[in-house]
Amino acid sequence: MRRNDQASNKNALGHFAEKVALLLAMIGAALAAWILRGVLLILFGAIVLAIGMGAIATLLANKFRIGYSAGLSIVVLIGLILIGAIGWFFGAAIGEQLDEVARKIPTGVQWLNDQIEARPYARDLLAKLQTADLSGPTGWIAGALATTVRLSVAAAGSLVAMAIIAIYLAAQPQRYKIGILRLLPIATRARVSRLFDAEANILGRWFAGQLSVMATVGVLSGLGLWALGIEAALVLGLVGGMLSFVPYVGAVIAAVPATLFALAQGPYYAVAVVAMYVAVHFIEGNFITPIIQSEATSLPPVVTLLSVISCGLLLGPQAVFLAAPLALFLITAIEVLYVEPRIALDRTVELDHRA
Repeated sequence: MRRNDQASNKNALGHFAEKVALLLAMIGAALAAWILRGVLLILFGAIVLAIGMGAIATLLANKFRIGYSAGLSIVVLIGLILIGAIGWFFGAAIGEQLDEVARKIPTGVQWLNDQIEARPYARDLLAKLQTADLSGPTGWIAGALATTVRLSVAAAGSLVAMAIIAIYLAAQPQRYKIGILRLLPIATRARVSRLFDAEANILGRWFAGQLSVMATVGVLSGLGLWALGIEAALVLGLVGGMLSFVPYVGAVIAAVPATLFALAQGPYYAVAVVAMYVAVHFIEGNFITPIIQSEATSLPPVVTLLSVISCGLLLGPQAVFLAAPLALFLITAIEVLYVEPRIALDRTVELDHRA
């Protein structure tokens, strides 16, 4: 009896030790993921970009009856040509307009500051809230521009890293998929493989739809600014198109520099620019995005907005660009790994009861 009790105690202690070790490993993995969150964001962005590149390469391969590698090479080549063309044909114009934006935004802010100074109630309210430095707007404008430049340089480095990693991932997607599956228990490989396929499908469709939305918003914003006589219409339209990658928040961020720039030309220009952005994003939010993304994904607006806020608070401002695909990734993972097995189990139980 004592030997049986001792064996039972040893088994219990062994199981307890295994659970403690598993818990510590999970805590360690969570801490490592948090410390390396910047690297993981770059990796996730590279995965999304690789999925988009792979989808386009597959489309080209099927349409023109060429190999996948040839299709991917065409995608990469087209991307490099577009970047080179933009830099060659529009680089000088964009550079001049960026300089003009940098010169005129402080002028617009100064005009706004003068209007506040002329109204004692507004001046006192802003002074109490400490939301603006009324004694010198150029100081915090310079600080904001310096911060923007620093973040832009960091973002450019991250984008280059994403692009390089994405090319490698898109070149041999099955190699990396099989490599990950080999690390998993045999019983889980089918489910995880199904997860990989579902994620690739949903993120590929989202990526294609978002590119269409960005192009449409960029063109409409640029044409609207040009029609209003705003001199930096090209660069501000490009900024508006790129920032529309971030749902909801990007539209507001894009409108701020355009409005401050228009203030330098007069208050009526600023009002017209605000009205133009409201109209463009009303069309985009109610017509363009629902039509395009309804064919691609079914991400609820509330989930999209909450994901943007959560990513910004937890992971930093650069993470908001990946908030929507990250939300789609998590929703798909829950659907494949939890919801589908539960539905299958419920159906099995129901059939057993009927039998």
